[in-house]
Amino acid sequence: MKLSLRLVHLCRDRSCGALHWQRAVAILGLAVSLLACASEAVVQSTSTAQPAGRLYRPEGNGPFPAIVLLPACGGLGGYVFAQAELLKADGYVAFAVDTLSPRRATDLCLKGRHTVDDVAGDAFQALAYLRALPFVDRDRIGVMGWSHGAMAALTAISTQPRSGAFQVAVAFYPDCAYFSGNTAIPVLLLLGERDDWTPPGECVKTAARLQQQGRAVIYKVYPGAHHGFDQFRSQTVTYRGYTLGYDPVATADARASIRAFLVQHLRRSQP
Repeated sequence: MKLSLRLVHLCRDRSCGALHWQRAVAILGLAVSLLACASEAVVQSTSTAQPAGRLYRPEGNGPFPAIVLLPACGGLGGYVFAQAELLKADGYVAFAVDTLSPRRATDLCLKGRHTVDDVAGDAFQALAYLRALPFVDRDRIGVMGWSHGAMAALTAISTQPRSGAFQVAVAFYPDCAYFSGNTAIPVLLLLGERDDWTPPGECVKTAARLQQQGRAVIYKVYPGAHHGFDQFRSQTVTYRGYTLGYDPVATADARASIRAFLVQHLRRSQP
């Protein structure tokens, strides 16, 4: 399978949201491609066997544990890129999946709920891609998603085979109707108390039930936090009738929780 790789520079401004980033990429794609850095590449596949996306690689030969990143329905943005950089700094390979370009879409929320299954398929394609890379530890790969991408991540781990599968999952503000609990892997759920798009109640109930069964399912509900609490905005906004708001305290705690969770459950077997 032939991959076309080109090096790009990340959006360093945390204030660029998903929609603004998409417009910037569309308008300034050529300029962005000239700002290269050796640890990051855009993967554009000519085959359906591999998803489009951005690969982040730490310094060194590895093999490194890795994380597949699935964005919210608006696609890749600063919040995903920031988390990918944090993962890279901590010694993880990260692959941020571009869920929009291959579908010629601008917003998967407008495409219907069936697209969750489609993005779960993207996750498995990214998993296969990472397992084939020589600098990735093929037995230590996790998945992380936001909103629509979080639902896809939970769908993936609930339907995956026992071997060659994701080893951990992190889900930001998902709809836990997509979380059957049919998984034995550790799961971290990061939820906003005031989320009116995907209220945390169902996730809390599911997590509590699985904890009673001895499953490693952890959940955190951030007081006062809205949907998209880790996506920088200068003010709270309304999108499709739902409230979106940035919470720096919840964001900092979520990132610290992810780091501790991955150290405990994904890096544990590393010499």
